Amino acid sequence: MTDRPVALITGGGGAIGAAFARQLAARGYHPVIADLDAEAAATVAAEVGGTAHGLDVSDHQANRDLVDTILSRHGRLDTVCLHAGVPTGQRATEPLDLIRYRRATAVNIDGVVFGIDAALPALSVRGGHIIVTSTLAVLDPSRANPLYTLTKSAVLGFVRALANPLKPRNITINALCPGFVDTPMLVALRPLLTEQGYPLLTPDDVAAAMGHVIDTASTGDAWALVPGQPPTRYEYLPIPPSLMPDGTPAPELQLPAPLAPTPTTGRV
Repeated sequence: MTDRPVALITGGGGAIGAAFARQLAARGYHPVIADLDAEAAATVAAEVGGTAHGLDVSDHQANRDLVDTILSRHGRLDTVCLHAGVPTGQRATEPLDLIRYRRATAVNIDGVVFGIDAALPALSVRGGHIIVTSTLAVLDPSRANPLYTLTKSAVLGFVRALANPLKPRNITINALCPGFVDTPMLVALRPLLTEQGYPLLTPDDVAAAMGHVIDTASTGDAWALVPGQPPTRYEYLPIPPSLMPDGTPAPELQLPAPLAPTPTTGRV
C-alpha cells in the first residue's frame, strides 16, 4: 500500500509511454507501466522507479485483472494514461486487409474502452484523471491514414461523450491529439519529413502536454499538439439550436441520468 498517487500507463514501454512515466514520476506518482512487450515495460519501470506488467489491452479481462492487481499492491489508482496504439499499415486506396483492420480496432478502440471500464471503479473512490492518446488527424484529416484516423476519431468521440457522466465522480477525461512525433512508429515517414524539413514533436513534448492537461482540470476536451506551439484546447463550433415549428428555440432536452436502455422489439 502507498500514500503516493498511482498512475497506470498503457503502451508504457514505448517512447511516448516512457516519457509519460518520467513526467508522472517527477510529479510524485508511482507509475505502473503496462505493455504487450513486458521486457520494454520492465526497462521503463526500472528507470522511473515504477512497476511493470505485461498487458494485451485488447483483452477485456486482462485490463480488469491488472487494475485488481494495482489495487491489491498499492491500494489506489489516481490517473490512467491510455496510450497503447498501433498503425494500420495500410494505404487508403488498398483493398482492406481484414486482419490488420481488426488488430487496429482491437488495440486502438477496444483498448481504450476496456481500459476505462476497468479503471472507473478505482478512480471513482477519490476522483482522478483519464488521458487518452488520439491524433491531430481527427481534427485535420486531410493528410491522414483513413483507417487509423477512424480508430482515433472513435476514441475522441467516446472521451467527449463520457465527460459529463464522469463529472459527479470527480473524474476528468481528455484526449491528446499530437501531430507527427519522433518515435519508431514514424520510421516509414521520417525520411520524407526530414527531406522537407518538417518539424516533429518529441515524446517529452507530448508528456509535458499531458501534465498541462491534468493541471488545467479541464474535461471532455481535445488538445491539439503541434511543434512550437503550446497545447491548445480545440474549440468546436456550437451546434445550432433546435427550433419549434413557429421558429422559436426548442426547450433544452432533459435526459434521465443514467439514460434507460431502449427495449428491443426486433423492429426498426
